[in-house]
Amino acid sequence: MTFVFVVLWLGLCPSADTPGREPSPAPPPSPRRPVPLYTNEDLERVHPLRDETGVNSTPATPPASATGPASRPLSRGESFWRREAARVRARIRALADDAETVRHKLEERREERRRFLRPRGSGVSEATLLARLEALQRRMRELETDLEERARRDRALPGWLR
Repeated sequence: MTFVFVVLWLGLCPSADTPGREPSPAPPPSPRRPVPLYTNEDLERVHPLRDETGVNSTPATPPASATGPASRPLSRGESFWRREAARVRARIRALADDAETVRHKLEERREERRRFLRPRGSGVSEATLLARLEALQRRMRELETDLEERARRDRALPGWLR
């Protein structure tokens, strides 16, 4: 049955080989706009009018003094940024000491859990200690990033922060 259907279907389909039937013509090409062609004569013709296009125009007001960041002198020098970097490093060191204390408490807590299966006493929970540790680490990163960003905006050299 499938063979008969295919033969009948092929017999009913029009094709280019069908006698008395011409193939459909190709679609017409899309019309393209002609590209303008300028010659020396065209340029000579419009040359007297070139000042009307603004070629030789001058601004009506003189430019204001540049107040952008490029013309601004350095507001703070090397000594300021070295002191600032030392101050931030001291603050980060204090936070790192706090973080080390929290890590030590966490380790004690875990050791206590291994020994007794249940934490003894009513101390701070492990989740609270972990949250405190993450907050300290985040604050250390923020301090360092803030210092670098402020120095970059003030155009301080990277060596001044070391």
